[in-house]
Amino acid sequence: MNKFFSWREFSRQYWGLPVLSALVLINAASYLSPVILLPQGRTYLMYMPIAACVALLMVFDWRAMPGIVLTLFIRYDMRIDTAMAIVMTLIWLFSLTVAWAGYRWHAGRRWSAGFGLLRMPGPYVLWLVLILSVLFESLLQIVADMGLLPNYMGLVTREFMNLRTLINFQATMLGILLSSHVWYLLLRIIRKPRYLRVILANIRNERTSGLKTAEVILWLILLASMVFLLCMKGITGPVAKIMLSDYTLALMLPVMLFGAMRYGYHTVVIVWTVVITVLFTHRSGFISEKGFIHNLVFVSTLMLVFTLSLLLMSAISSRQRRLLQKTRSASLLDPIFGLPNLRAFSRDLSLYPRSLLCFVRVSEMDVLSRNYGMQLRIQFKQQLAMGLKLLMQPGERVYHLPGYDLALRLNCDDSEQKLERIQHYVDNFRLIWNDLPLHPNIGLAYCTVFSPVEHLHMLLGELSGIAEISLTTGKPESNKSDHRQVQNEIKNKVEMLHKVQRALDEDLFVLMAQPIAGIRGDSYHEVLIRMLDESGELMSPDKFLPVVHEFGLAYLLDMWVLKHTLMFIHEHREKMPSVRFAVNFSPSTLCRPAFSSEFKALMAEYQVEPYQIVLEVTESHLLHNIKYADYSMRDLRNYGCRIAIDDFGTGYASYDRLKLIQADILKIDGSFVRNMLTESLDAYIVQSICQVARMKHLSIVAEYVETEEQRDALRALGVDYMQGYLIGKPEPLITLIS
Repeated sequence: MNKFFSWREFSRQYWGLPVLSALVLINAASYLSPVILLPQGRTYLMYMPIAACVALLMVFDWRAMPGIVLTLFIRYDMRIDTAMAIVMTLIWLFSLTVAWAGYRWHAGRRWSAGFGLLRMPGPYVLWLVLILSVLFESLLQIVADMGLLPNYMGLVTREFMNLRTLINFQATMLGILLSSHVWYLLLRIIRKPRYLRVILANIRNERTSGLKTAEVILWLILLASMVFLLCMKGITGPVAKIMLSDYTLALMLPVMLFGAMRYGYHTVVIVWTVVITVLFTHRSGFISEKGFIHNLVFVSTLMLVFTLSLLLMSAISSRQRRLLQKTRSASLLDPIFGLPNLRAFSRDLSLYPRSLLCFVRVSEMDVLSRNYGMQLRIQFKQQLAMGLKLLMQPGERVYHLPGYDLALRLNCDDSEQKLERIQHYVDNFRLIWNDLPLHPNIGLAYCTVFSPVEHLHMLLGELSGIAEISLTTGKPESNKSDHRQVQNEIKNKVEMLHKVQRALDEDLFVLMAQPIAGIRGDSYHEVLIRMLDESGELMSPDKFLPVVHEFGLAYLLDMWVLKHTLMFIHEHREKMPSVRFAVNFSPSTLCRPAFSSEFKALMAEYQVEPYQIVLEVTESHLLHNIKYADYSMRDLRNYGCRIAIDDFGTGYASYDRLKLIQADILKIDGSFVRNMLTESLDAYIVQSICQVARMKHLSIVAEYVETEEQRDALRALGVDYMQGYLIGKPEPLITLIS
């Protein structure tokens, strides 16, 4: 019994709240509808009862029909007679049934997703505004033509398509288009009072961002003033009549359009419903008695078109702001992992003057992903992030990084304790995957940053390298000497990167030449590169070459050196017909598939013979790339160029790889030559390199030869060429001409 009489059952069953709401709302709507008693009959300016029926159907669906039928029958039975009440009720029932069924069919499952023009303007206007009004008015016209409808009761007369019928038809459409939403909101609040919070939230969300309360108050005051002027009676004088009535009515269009664009759909619907009801109720203030019916038709048409424009404009503006808000939210969230992304990370860092940035490196995840699939990677990061969130204070967040890593923004208070808790958590974190506990090694790197954080991607790259150390030490790692050191290093790298790029674009590099003398009298030069700084001084390569290799500019720089070297040979061919140069190339350049063809094209363009160019490649860089560089080296060696292995002896497993490398010249690293007369181990290394080179029939070049004693000792070991300050210092390439 308690369940039968509960509010929930009462609000859902057709005999409960739908019937009570219909009895109250339809009668209230009829009472509030602005009406004029003309000689031809009753004329409505905005017909609200049918709008209340639409709102009831929107809230209760077909369960609203019994209450609507009962209310209409009682109303007409009390005002006319029982037979006419049945006829009028059937007209209402047929019109509402056809229109509602068509709307439900057209809208599909989303018929209750929203109301008005905000969500589904097409089905709503077509079925519930246009077709419902046409059906209702047509059936009433048929009854009127049969002489069954009194003039004081109906919306039509026997005279078809007169001005009164047109006004009533427009009033029906206007009532459904505008006031049905207000009745709908009222019903939702009656059914569930907490829905008032939803309405207020929608009103706030639909407003434009940065809206101030003063603007809304001024807009409402201006609108209320214009309504007051339009409702004033007894205005004398033609100028005052025009300025305070017709002209003011036209000025309401831009004022309401401004509100539609700024304040959203719900605000405009509620405000405009109140405004238009007040204006039609006090119509005598702005509708002239002279030619009253024609002025009434014009105002009715104007209000209908104006209302449709307002609702469309407010709906479009609200939808655009909502989509913009969704787009902004989506741009800050990774759709797969459900975590804030780098864009959100950068935004949040700018909101705090000082932050503790923590980088979480997950190792071996690529192996696990290949074995168990991508879903493992997703769940691992999600569960790891979920556990980290529990350790954080308000405002601290976990961010998704591309790959297998995470980033944390923490407040700087109690940083050591926070890092200890995070390290303890990641040490004990396990992901149960197919009943198998997985625990890849996790490293932590951290640093303190100050807003604004410049070059965030570079900073994360630096922390990624520090996190690799943490994987070995098992504790959080950071450079604690200076909190700004990581940012300063990145800033310096970026500045150097800009300088290198500018030098490439504006040819600000300078080519130097250092002689390499052979013991048999022949010689050639190694081409070295320097860069001009802002003051015009030469910058040594150890300052800019690391940045060149780190940011992938090695190929551009190598081709710049090669091109300008060939240009020099071509321009001074007559003075130096057989000059030879050794040009340094990075292994990444040799690994490019098109390098050998581009090299040959430049040689042909500047008409340089292959024997004039020696390609020097740093041996230590060939460890991982020898398979890819081997093709280019073989191809260019067959082309006629000579291949030199630079800095031999400083890499790993040099002798083992020497068996695979196809080269002509072997350059002994200067670190062994410099101390070979004082360090017996260095002397033995140089001797062993010379022995292996002779077995491979390679020419030997010794670097950093600075004394006569070094030259004599190297000559005794069978070194073919020597390079160093004893032989000659690097000089600008142009000095070779003289």
